[in-house]
Amino acid sequence: LRYFEYLNELIYFDTLRVMGCDFSVVRKCIENSTGREYAAKFLRKRRKGQDCRMEIIHEIAVLELATASPRMVKLHQVYEMASEMVLILEFAAGGEIFNQCVSDRDDEALSEEDVKRLMRQILEGVSFFHHNNVVHLDLKPQNILLTSSCPLGDVKIVDFGLSRRVSSHHELREIMGTPEYVGEPHPMLTSAA
Repeated sequence: LRYFEYLNELIYFDTLRVMGCDFSVVRKCIENSTGREYAAKFLRKRRKGQDCRMEIIHEIAVLELATASPRMVKLHQVYEMASEMVLILEFAAGGEIFNQCVSDRDDEALSEEDVKRLMRQILEGVSFFHHNNVVHLDLKPQNILLTSSCPLGDVKIVDFGLSRRVSSHHELREIMGTPEYVGEPHPMLTSAA
């Protein structure tokens, strides 16, 4: 990775999403030299008085691993400044799959063929991570983006900040994820504890 002190070659546009209680913001940007669109994820290095730089480095490492999968958002560049790091990511113009799922418009309804294709792509992404001993831990419709909305594009999984490396010799016993999407503990798992 190359680290730069300044972001002079990028033009910023609209905020696409605010994540994690204002700890990160994603903005659409355009690279001046090429005109290419990217998503710039701004991550504060200190959160609630804690140094979080190593957590950001972990997310960068997962993004580097994910470059081998067409189902994961690609990392283009990393910039480090005094108080934040900026990850320049592939821009998924179709937005969140969540918006396709909750649309009231009939012309935006997903066909059965679209649902099967998108589910296959999501499972390909999850399988890639699991084969590489990584679990996402925050997979939800807002973290699954589409490359385009019309025609309906391909899946890009994003936001690896909570992801963890796992091994068969170590149990992961953290409760992670977005509260609205965290399920109840499975009875077989809780009785063994």
